[in-house]
Amino acid sequence: MQRALPLIIFVIVLGMARILGSLNPEHLGSLQPLGALFFCGMALFGVRGIILPALAWLLTYPLTSAVQDYGWSAQFLVPLVGFAAMVFLARSFKNARAGKVFLGSMASAIVFYLFTNTLSWAFDPLYLKSWSGFTQALWSGLPQYKPTWMFFRNALISQAVFSGLFLFATASVRANLPKAKPATA
Repeated sequence: MQRALPLIIFVIVLGMARILGSLNPEHLGSLQPLGALFFCGMALFGVRGIILPALAWLLTYPLTSAVQDYGWSAQFLVPLVGFAAMVFLARSFKNARAGKVFLGSMASAIVFYLFTNTLSWAFDPLYLKSWSGFTQALWSGLPQYKPTWMFFRNALISQAVFSGLFLFATASVRANLPKAKPATA
């Protein structure tokens, strides 16, 4: 149990960040660590690095959807596709230096935004299926919600902040690990 405690606390903190963001979308919308953790987790640790962010997202999705009055629909798949795209992109940054991982993480935020807004445009009947409807999905969104460019801005900010923190923390932990002594015969 003692070994699992940091992981449990980590999932709780991630979950609380998602819930706080959904309770106050005017100021905290998209200011969440999950995108950065999906990307950096995969780039640095492989599949095992995405287990905790995936668990936090799956556990909090029903609550955040209820708070935002979204209900259940196929829209559930839209962020999943976005996160899957981030993870797929992160595979090409495996064993890369921290600077490259950081830049890749920023690129993955752009990929997430383009994937999720394109899917929303394609499947949401409120968007016109035209170039103007597509640009509306990418820039202003639907009139009853905050403009999508604000979510994009917040996603880029959170991706930079949380990727930087994650990379710094990982480098610090690795630097403080005891060095393995060479085996002697």
